Amino acid sequence: MKKKSYAKINLTLDVIEKRKDGYHNIDGIMQIVDLYDEVTVEIADEFKITSNSKNIPLDEKNLVYKVYNVIREKYKFDEKFSIHIEKNIPVSAGIAGGSTNAAVVIEMIDELLNLNMTLEDRKKIGRSVGADIPYLLVGKTARTRGIGDELEILDSLPTTNVLIVNNEVEISTPYVYSNIVPTGNSKNVDKLIEIYKMKDYDKFFESLYNTMEEVSISYCPEIQTIKDKMYEFGCVKSLMSGSGPTVFGIFKNDKDIEFAYNYFKKIYKNTFKVKAMER
Repeated sequence: MKKKSYAKINLTLDVIEKRKDGYHNIDGIMQIVDLYDEVTVEIADEFKITSNSKNIPLDEKNLVYKVYNVIREKYKFDEKFSIHIEKNIPVSAGIAGGSTNAAVVIEMIDELLNLNMTLEDRKKIGRSVGADIPYLLVGKTARTRGIGDELEILDSLPTTNVLIVNNEVEISTPYVYSNIVPTGNSKNVDKLIEIYKMKDYDKFFESLYNTMEEVSISYCPEIQTIKDKMYEFGCVKSLMSGSGPTVFGIFKNDKDIEFAYNYFKKIYKNTFKVKAMER
């Protein structure tokens, strides 16, 4: 069985407060884009993860391995699986490459073994392994709160051209969280949701933000350089996704995104021209 596992971008990300358990409550809006890996799951004599990428762990550090262990513990089955991950999504990039692989593996193990999980069952398994996995199981435009696992599904974002540029610098998410000053409230996201629900997309795009940018840009100033260059090519908004370093630009004009793509692709191999979508 084979499935596409799609990347996400954070259209907006606000860090609200640090929780007693050490995590942070966030608020924001997530969006699926049509950049994807392909994951194949087959019943086998031994559990094994393989990949075309040398940049991902193939042992218990991989989120796929972790969700397999959680599902096996819960449903008490003996089957083992051969799982191949054909990577296209950059690794450690702030666009959920590992989490999206884990999300489709939950779905495929459920389907292969007829475990009859509900969506809530799948989300609960995902939540125990990674905060983004519940969102990726839903795969629609959504407001995300809590640690990213509390979802409010929104109307679909109209077809939107997005340019993704990843410079392959690894930025530790715990480092970013440990250096960020939480905003303390969700007022800005509340206003943004109001604008979105009024379908004023021009104002919506202009108002997008990511409070993690300051910390990540101080660590990797190249993020700002990429953002600035995207504006030179005529994007309506450029932002870092997640804790970085990936930068995305929203473009209205097909020629503008084509010129930008051709420029960035010569510098960064992880440059992708994609569209917003839903699973």
